[in-house]
Amino acid sequence: MSLKNAKPWSITARLTLLYIVSASVILLAIVWYLHQTLAETLAQDNRQFLLKEIQLLRTVLLEQPPNLERLADEQSEGMDLPVGRYYSRILDESGRSLSETPGMETLPTATQFPVVTENAIAQKIADGRTLMLMTARSKTAPQQTIQIALDISHEAALLAKYRRNLIGALFFGLLFSTLTAIFVARRGLSPVAEMTRHIEGISAAQLDEQLDPAATPKELSNLAAAFNAMLLRLSKSFAQLNQFSADLAHELRTPINNLMGETEVALSKPRNADEYREILESNLEEYGRLSRTVEILLFLARAENTGIPLRTTRLDGRAELEAVCSYHEALAEEKGVRLVCQGQGVLYADAQLLKRVLSNLLLNAVQHTPHGGEIRLSLDSADDGSASVSVQDTGCGIATEHLPKLFDRFYRVDPARSEEGTGLGLAIVKSIMDLHGGSVAITSEPNRGTVVTLYFTAK
Repeated sequence: MSLKNAKPWSITARLTLLYIVSASVILLAIVWYLHQTLAETLAQDNRQFLLKEIQLLRTVLLEQPPNLERLADEQSEGMDLPVGRYYSRILDESGRSLSETPGMETLPTATQFPVVTENAIAQKIADGRTLMLMTARSKTAPQQTIQIALDISHEAALLAKYRRNLIGALFFGLLFSTLTAIFVARRGLSPVAEMTRHIEGISAAQLDEQLDPAATPKELSNLAAAFNAMLLRLSKSFAQLNQFSADLAHELRTPINNLMGETEVALSKPRNADEYREILESNLEEYGRLSRTVEILLFLARAENTGIPLRTTRLDGRAELEAVCSYHEALAEEKGVRLVCQGQGVLYADAQLLKRVLSNLLLNAVQHTPHGGEIRLSLDSADDGSASVSVQDTGCGIATEHLPKLFDRFYRVDPARSEEGTGLGLAIVKSIMDLHGGSVAITSEPNRGTVVTLYFTAK
């Protein structure tokens, strides 16, 4: 199995591993420190002992003439020490032994001792003993060489036992750390398990069953709040979907019922060609209404999924407003409504979609503006390249409670006037503005008129 397809570790396993690694590093550091401290302490004590003995032997060698008897006595004092024996050898300039303690012949030869230095070295000999060796010069003329060895086998055995005890303590410490890590990780992640059980019980019919961020640990409170926000969005989406399904069924039911009714009437008795033609023309109107509804729904679906490519260009805002007014001028004159364009500037938008937005707003305004009214299209361009376009009418206005829902699909202020449109015009406007990264706002006052403002961002 490749690493890419390998199943990721659980959080419990990761936390346990991190805890074990941390505990291992800490315990190893402690074990190393304790061992090194003891070893260094013993080595320092032994070195100080050897230096002291060397100083005594130097003092004896300074006597003139050399007192070999006292030298032998001084050397023999280390034969029966309670902590271990030490041996010494005195060599003349030619390397011949002048005096040495008994048993020195079993130790390393004179040439195997370290060179003259104040540092001692530890060496294990053939019989299994461990010795600390040091070589020094006397302060006489001619100089003699002092070779001294301390049997530290008991200390080596002590250190070996100490190491075994430390390794055992390390093993049991790691075992305890592992068990503790598993317990702590599982106990620490228990709120996650509780959240999981709560979430598993939430269905589409229980989207109000939210988590309580105050009852969760601080690290999970943001997650709980984000999950609750997601539930609110899902609940809103489900409500909108249910409402959309009901509205869509209602919108399609009316033309379908009309088609079925007219067809049944047409088939109820024989009719002449003119009557059939009239029925077909009526059916064609209903087909057109169905087609427009489906086309708009497809457009909205594509817009919400960013399936509509934008061809954003730099447009002359005043020219675009006048083009839309010119296209709808005949309809406005028929209803006795005056169209006015004002403002100068540029804006960045898709030309075709801009025309569609302005046409929808202008048709709504013409439809709800009485004879003798006025519709004003205004353009305001800012220095940073952003722009706003407002469509203001002097129509009947809209009550405040309806304003938040005006951009919902199939929403109508007066449901009884459903034949005047599909209820999707403002939904299209909002979708197109979202595609442009802009926004739309609407204000209205009953019996005074309505103002819809489009906000376009800079390039």
